Amino acid sequence: MRDLHFDRLDSFGAFLEAIEKGSPVSPVDSDDLRRLHEMTEYVSEQHPGSDEAISIDLMAGVCSSEANVPAVWFRHAQLRSLVRQGILIEWQHGTELDDAVYMIAATIPMNGFQFDQLEFLQRLRYKAAA
Repeated sequence: MRDLHFDRLDSFGAFLEAIEKGSPVSPVDSDDLRRLHEMTEYVSEQHPGSDEAISIDLMAGVCSSEANVPAVWFRHAQLRSLVRQGILIEWQHGTELDDAVYMIAATIPMNGFQFDQLEFLQRLRYKAAA
């Protein structure tokens, strides 16, 4: 019988192959994104100066049981890039982000590695103003 860890690895491999071909990235639950973000911030705090690596099993452990973990991971990677660039500073409070950030990051259309930062910011400004 196969181990759950290896099933998760296979899932990530298939996800990455699809992304390389330009497949759309499924929307995810914003709470899963939030929990993954909080966990990575915690790990960064515990290991300053390192580029933290989070295991697939740890990611799955903070996500809901029905989460598409590879899609959560991918969307979080895009979100994390925006944070590191300082683009989300007006929606950031320390390491915490406004709810609207997670909602947009969880649902904005993504195809393959294409991620439109300008559209993300436009949606975020619109959501924040509403």
